[in-house]
Amino acid sequence: MIRKAFKPAGNKITLILSTLGTIVGLCLLLIAVQVYNDINIAIKNSNNDQFLVIKKQITTLNTIGVASSSFSTSEIETLKEQSFVSELAPFKSGNDFEVMVIMNIEGSQFPPFSTLAFFESIPNQFIDVKTKDWKWEEGQEEVPIILPNTFLDAYNYGIAPSMGAPQASKSLIGSLKFKLRIKGKQGKTIFYGRVVNFSDRVNSILVPESFLNYLNKTYGNEKQTESSRIIFSTPNKSDPAIASYLKQNGYETNKDQLKENIIQQVTSSLFYFLLSIGLIIVFLAALLFLLYSQIIINKSEKEIKTLLLLGYKWKFITKNIIYLFAKIYGVVTLISFIILIIFKWVFDDWLVNKVDLILPSSIALITFVIGLAFILLFLLINYLSISKAIKKIAQPR
Repeated sequence: MIRKAFKPAGNKITLILSTLGTIVGLCLLLIAVQVYNDINIAIKNSNNDQFLVIKKQITTLNTIGVASSSFSTSEIETLKEQSFVSELAPFKSGNDFEVMVIMNIEGSQFPPFSTLAFFESIPNQFIDVKTKDWKWEEGQEEVPIILPNTFLDAYNYGIAPSMGAPQASKSLIGSLKFKLRIKGKQGKTIFYGRVVNFSDRVNSILVPESFLNYLNKTYGNEKQTESSRIIFSTPNKSDPAIASYLKQNGYETNKDQLKENIIQQVTSSLFYFLLSIGLIIVFLAALLFLLYSQIIINKSEKEIKTLLLLGYKWKFITKNIIYLFAKIYGVVTLISFIILIIFKWVFDDWLVNKVDLILPSSIALITFVIGLAFILLFLLINYLSISKAIKKIAQPR
């Protein structure tokens, strides 16, 4: 019955504006914290967040033969000394021999084709796919090959439709054998290649290093030339020093390989922007709630004095008034978290489709803690304000 004496009345616009303001501000805060937390966790857990493949930018000087696209020994050593490099390896390539890939599957819908190709190799620890067949010994006729996924995509979504040929799955490509005609200083020979896996990290035709060394020694030039590409591992691909170093030295990498860096920079900017806006809105909403609490007390001053005369303590009266705000803040918190869940569901789906980055599916504990902390802070501020006003009324005049 006592709480009915403090039932909100009049000036409901102030209550509505303060409630909406708190919902908007709290939502922005929760979204900022959740997105920032999710992006950081997703990047740390990403399987491809430790390696970069770099090359030199091609300019007109390269075209006229004045500049080289290969990395010198001193450039490689300088790169090794950088704080963001854990381990690196130059790409080893085939030298002075010709590779012709020939495929002709009789009785199938696949058109026969032949094309010049190239082989490269890198140490196994830099390859993002594993296979038990990734080995070759001299005398072995079949050669395991790792193709980039972009090659298969180019065939399935470009070559096949234009030629009226069937599209091919990874399992089908892995079951096929094709001729590898090698031509060099020792004449010609035939090997048979088989694709054992597909790589997202390396955009090159990879063969075991033992096979490439054999070809260079037997059919090409055993002396390894300078490499035009380098792969290195790094503890943090989003380190701004990486992009700065690449730009400063005229190196470049696939922009997609730095997507975590770009996403993290955008997320950081978004985090501070939403945090600032959210705090401003929440602060203004808190002031409106304080104003509204004073309106309630002023309108109920007669009832408060009556209760004091009846022997009720100011703490008891304050508790009953703050109960009203506790219900409002409870509704605000519930609505804010519902909006956060809807936003997260939409944002996570968008991020997967656009940049192939999978975020944690649950709401982070830190988000709950911050949301509840703000609500408790609001209640504390209102309690102190209301109790001060009630004690002032209770003082004898």
